Amino acid sequence: MKRSHSYMNDLDSNLRQYEINTPQYYLYRDMYQNQTVEFVQKMKNKYKNLSNCKMNIKDVLLELNNFIDPSDPDVDIENSVHAYQTAERIRKKHPNNKELQVVGLIHDLGKILFKFGEPNWAVVGDTYVVGCKFPESIVYYDTLKDNPDYNNKDYNTELGIYKERCGLERLLISFGHDEYLYQILLQNKTHKISKKLMKVIRFHSFYPWHTGGSYKQFMNVNDEQILKDVLYFNQFDLYSKEDVDFVLTDEIKEYYDNLLDEYFPEELQF
Repeated sequence: MKRSHSYMNDLDSNLRQYEINTPQYYLYRDMYQNQTVEFVQKMKNKYKNLSNCKMNIKDVLLELNNFIDPSDPDVDIENSVHAYQTAERIRKKHPNNKELQVVGLIHDLGKILFKFGEPNWAVVGDTYVVGCKFPESIVYYDTLKDNPDYNNKDYNTELGIYKERCGLERLLISFGHDEYLYQILLQNKTHKISKKLMKVIRFHSFYPWHTGGSYKQFMNVNDEQILKDVLYFNQFDLYSKEDVDFVLTDEIKEYYDNLLDEYFPEELQF
């Protein structure tokens, strides 16, 4: 099969190899047909009030026992297992950095959107900016011609609807689990996750930016540090998928249950 872009820092890695005519191909094709400026604005408005339900964060993690990410060519296990794999990679390198371990565990919990009836293309996958020219660093770039915004003269320039150096925070990025979890953490005030790591969660799927090198025209001085933080986190998120012999033991579960109780002492509004 013909390959699409992988955009890996490690050229020897077999991860993130996107093939044509696969489930990933069709998911991204559907995403590009639907994720437009109008759609992203609608979804941000839909979820800005977090009116779905209240949940304990541990229950959200359990719900991901029922979800396998269909956008990921490297994962065919429940997303909850990948969460523990990522956290354990971090714990081995940073045994005393409990906050980073917790973020490794929860970084994908925005995928709980699947429980609210959202289609997979609005939940998972690499994210990209709407409202400006689509860079070729976007996976399956050739299918972007079907995006309704593709030929819009207001959107198909390097800056589009934005200003140079406006900052990542001002961009409309395709809607999914990153933005949703970020809004949950931003609006719920009882947890102990720092704003620094909340931004890592918000941009960890933004591959055309952090790995593809695109959208530099929008970065301000604060975004340089976010990029460093995301790239550092990404090595744990991405390469944990190679841990095929990982066993989720009772000891591991108990350790992270205690951490989640510490960092999330109350239920959150979703």
